[in-house]
Amino acid sequence: MPFYWAAGMALLFVAPLAVFSDDSLASSESNEELVATAAQTEFFEKRIRPILESHCMECHTEAEKSGGLSLTHRGSLLQGGDTGPAIELQEPSQSLLLKAVRYQDESLKMPPNGKLSDQEIAWLEEWVGQKAPDPRPEPNDAPATPLEGMSIEEGREFWSFRPINPPHISSLSSEHLDVANAPTTPIDLFIERKWAEAGLTPAPEASRHVWLRRVTQDLTGLPPSASEIIEFEQDDAPDAYEKVVDRLLNSPQYGVHWGRHWLDTVRYADSNGLDENLAFGNAWRFRDYVIHSFNANKPFHRFIKEHLAGDLLDDASVESQTGTGFLVLGAKVLAEPDREKLSVDTIDEQIDTVGKVFLGLTFGCARCHDHKFDPVKQEDYYSLAAIFQSTRTFADSNTGAIRHWNEISIASDEERKEIAELNKEVAAKQAAYNKAKSSAMEELRQNTRAKVLDYLSASMELKPDCTLSQCVPLAEKYSLHPRVLLNCRLYLARFADGELFRVWDDCYQRQARDEMLNHYRVLFDPKSDQPEESKKAAAAALANPTGFLAVPAKFEHALTEAQIQEINRLAEEARLFESAAKDEAAVMGVRDARVTDEMPIHIRGNYLSRGRLVSRSFPKVLLGEREKPIFHRQQSGRLELAEWLVDPRHPLTSRVVVNRLWGWHFGRGIVSTTENFGLLGEKPTHPELLDFLARDFLESGWSMKEFHRMVVLSRTYRMDSSHPQEKEMAEKDPENRLLWKFPMRRLTAEEIRDGILFQLGELDLQLDGKTVPLRNRQFVFDHTSIDHTKYDMHRRTAYFPIIRNNLAPILQQFDFPDPTMPTGARNTTSVAPQSLLLMNAPWILEASRRAAVRLLDREPSDSARLHAAFQSSLGRSPTERETGIFSNFLHADWHTATGETEPRDREAMIWSLVLQNLAISNEFFYVR
Repeated sequence: MPFYWAAGMALLFVAPLAVFSDDSLASSESNEELVATAAQTEFFEKRIRPILESHCMECHTEAEKSGGLSLTHRGSLLQGGDTGPAIELQEPSQSLLLKAVRYQDESLKMPPNGKLSDQEIAWLEEWVGQKAPDPRPEPNDAPATPLEGMSIEEGREFWSFRPINPPHISSLSSEHLDVANAPTTPIDLFIERKWAEAGLTPAPEASRHVWLRRVTQDLTGLPPSASEIIEFEQDDAPDAYEKVVDRLLNSPQYGVHWGRHWLDTVRYADSNGLDENLAFGNAWRFRDYVIHSFNANKPFHRFIKEHLAGDLLDDASVESQTGTGFLVLGAKVLAEPDREKLSVDTIDEQIDTVGKVFLGLTFGCARCHDHKFDPVKQEDYYSLAAIFQSTRTFADSNTGAIRHWNEISIASDEERKEIAELNKEVAAKQAAYNKAKSSAMEELRQNTRAKVLDYLSASMELKPDCTLSQCVPLAEKYSLHPRVLLNCRLYLARFADGELFRVWDDCYQRQARDEMLNHYRVLFDPKSDQPEESKKAAAAALANPTGFLAVPAKFEHALTEAQIQEINRLAEEARLFESAAKDEAAVMGVRDARVTDEMPIHIRGNYLSRGRLVSRSFPKVLLGEREKPIFHRQQSGRLELAEWLVDPRHPLTSRVVVNRLWGWHFGRGIVSTTENFGLLGEKPTHPELLDFLARDFLESGWSMKEFHRMVVLSRTYRMDSSHPQEKEMAEKDPENRLLWKFPMRRLTAEEIRDGILFQLGELDLQLDGKTVPLRNRQFVFDHTSIDHTKYDMHRRTAYFPIIRNNLAPILQQFDFPDPTMPTGARNTTSVAPQSLLLMNAPWILEASRRAAVRLLDREPSDSARLHAAFQSSLGRSPTERETGIFSNFLHADWHTATGETEPRDREAMIWSLVLQNLAISNEFFYVR
């Protein structure tokens, strides 16, 4: 680390990003005890149980312990069978269960009738890596009856399935609150009731400065400017707060920030992920559609309809059809050879996403059986699946074995002709690369086969367990390929007793080289008088691409340096041309396919085991006793599904939506499990408030901006984040679930980067447009497994390409959610690598240096510069103590420490350290 960084770290007027965790450290559990969380239970039910039941339970139950192994509960997995424990908690990756499903051991391959898919193996690896949390009961505490979810009747009485029924505002009282704490919106009445019940008192009102930073960051994802702070603090008008809120809600940056919240929820990404990580080259249109919808305050029920059925609306447009990209954005196994399996797996992903995003229910857990906890039956799952079965998610086109997702072209005929010509050029450049590689590899194979006797002869000088380094000098001596020579010797050792190489091994033992050469010279000569069967066997051995003369599979290990450079040049030329080539203008979206009114239940989730047929419908628990939905006979049913979801009588949709909105304002939803309103989810802390917000949302015309206004102007939102009786209040409500003070929060990854660039004067506020540097359906990783995505733009981080499997470093470090899963509430962690990233990230260093140069040019003295730096970074002036610390820092001996010889450059370096330390201070990172 350069000395000037160490010196910069001495600026301790505000602590650098703290290294602490909001979560208490989990104690190591015993082998037998591990309580599965709600998320882990859902993962087990949706991913693990179907694998076990479909592939394992026929032979590994308590009644049928093949190999002494039962897989019926966690304890039996840890106990294991004849070969030992199936799961190793200390070294999960070495577990026998994983070795068996990976087919790593010739003597242990499970299931024996065929290897699991890569995705299924990955799910098992993830589960075992978590120490195999398993909600299934152990034998000693098993209930008398099998675990079953709620009945339909019980479900209708569960809190989240009951009709929305808030109390009348007039029934709420705030008589014991003083004038300073008087409610400003109905929200405060509900919050106050819980305070009274718990014996809590509220924190005082936050200062104007604190509230402005809070609301500006909250609504736009950016800090307020110094001029905005001064203007607000000097505004004595009675509607000063209202004017700020209106200004922020009318800012285009509102849509960028709140649109990014929604993109978390709908698992937005710019690439497919999984094994076939192709670029979603047109996904950016969905991202921009979301941002514009938030800025336009599009009624949320319209927004939902466009997501599910934007192509079926009476006034369908390109904009509404873009909304159906929601159904296409999921990660898919695009190279799945079984097209029907691909289809049902995609439908499963769509149903699971729709359930979590709009209903807060885990429908995916009912694919194989009735839900084990919630009143969702397997019949309900397949009645929804029948709707999506009639939906076209995939196009008819493909790239080799890779299936293409559906897109809706918005290009003109002329544009299509232009794209067709471009496609030919792209194909030609890729063909040139492929031809060069295949020709060079084939030439190597021919040369290798021509030297068959030389390889057999050289192998006699090597031991059976030789290494590559031992082969290199011998290969050079005889002009052979060292890796081919190594493979040849190891192959001969492995198959020494085979008919073809028995003679070679005998000669090797006696070192009878000439005898060996004479034998194989005749054997490999097609014109010799050997028996035809022998010649065929010899010819097959020579031609076998994985045989004794196999060349390395990777051309980087096979070819000469000159050949590798030429092939890489052609590959890079093709990649750059393809990346820069224009895409056909299109939106990711769905269409109706052939309409089928029924779908068979898949027994245990296996589409090959079909049960009785079920008709299109909605979950029974959410329908009236005799209610039966009517579907258009010539449409999929997605429109009816959307209209049912936004029916004002629906108990879940508006509750789920406003709960997320509330959580994005306060850091935690009224129901903290934003995607689970079922039995395993948390119950609401303020159920009456949740119902009031849901009803008010409906009555406002599903207006998000009206919701924001009510929240941020409430007394609850305007409280300070500290309390004069903090200890006493924390004893009664340690997690602040009842909001007796405003919850302080750490900025998100996007807010951190955007805020740093904003305060340094480097943020580009441009909206819209493609930012993923790849052509549509181009592979993210090139032939060298490198992702060439760049993140050097200074636009808002919401416009960063979201590459599944390889997120930008700042997103990875600061808790960006998994973009394959709906996420309504992000985790927040604080770990050392976060600080290291911000201390050394080139984009911060370079932006700080440029900002320092501008500061030096703009302000005449150190005092003025320090004042300006604090105002732009923290929105305030430095304290007397901070001024003293900085004065000492600025006047230290920097002549040799910075490495800069010119006084002006040295001064710019010093001030860049000042700006960087302000930018990564706790005061900036946390919203109070």
